[in-house]
Amino acid sequence: MSTSLQELKKTKPKYPETTMGTHCMGDNWTVCCPYHARLYDRYHQTKLVIQIYYRGGIYRVYVCTDKCGNNLKRLAFKQPDKFKKMFIKSIKPNGDIVLKHHITGETTQIAKKMDTYVEKKTKQTKRTKQVGGRRNKTHTRKRSHKYTVKQRK
Repeated sequence: MSTSLQELKKTKPKYPETTMGTHCMGDNWTVCCPYHARLYDRYHQTKLVIQIYYRGGIYRVYVCTDKCGNNLKRLAFKQPDKFKKMFIKSIKPNGDIVLKHHITGETTQIAKKMDTYVEKKTKQTKRTKQVGGRRNKTHTRKRSHKYTVKQRK
């Protein structure tokens, strides 16, 4: 059910829909991209599936391009407060996130909660310093050489 560009320019949709003419509610709210800018008052059709790590949960989000996916992933993981302000409309009791479009504020997608994760703090290990092209060893035992070294007089 695709429509021509002239028809898209002339009419404004009554409900949020994609450039292909499908309603955003289709396929359990997974049709419209929450990141990409709108075209003729319509949202972009989703093509890719990504996993977002947001505050201890792993969510499945559908996006239109790799760029949208990378930006959403980075924002959700590194700046969760900004992500919440821009994209989250509400959180359902079962843990799913209702995503809104960051420009219009309309509901575009429901991100299903897949799993949870725990952020582990990595233990700092002893690092070797690199000096003049040679590494200083962290152990104290010297190497045993096969060859004898002549001492200078």
